[in-house]
Amino acid sequence: MIEKINRLKEAFCNAKSDRERDAIDIQMKELIDSDSEKFAEAMAVSAKETAERAARLAIRQKMKDIIPAVSLTHIAKTYFNKTDAWLYQRINGNIVNGKPASFSPEEMETMKFALSDLSNKLNSLSASL
Repeated sequence: MIEKINRLKEAFCNAKSDRERDAIDIQMKELIDSDSEKFAEAMAVSAKETAERAARLAIRQKMKDIIPAVSLTHIAKTYFNKTDAWLYQRINGNIVNGKPASFSPEEMETMKFALSDLSNKLNSLSASL
């Protein structure tokens, strides 16, 4: 059921006309009628996946302006004791071991600290010039 819903969601997003969207709407209603309970469960899973994907994209989007200006290799090694590839995987939400890589809550706090620490160092340097 979830695969059908995800295919229909993607088709709806890529639809070029109201006619195509109406046809997809009909297919969704048919899925609801076939098993409303399974449909509701699958929609909940799909919504959660969409929210998680949006959160990953938001991180990358928020960081897009600073990525060229800071060394992610330095951040990865200094603050996480990891490789830059590991950090990029989480920033970009790459598929690792069959699922999108993301920061754990603790890793997100470390990332916040790293950015704040770098900011403080840059501000201190700027003030001393």
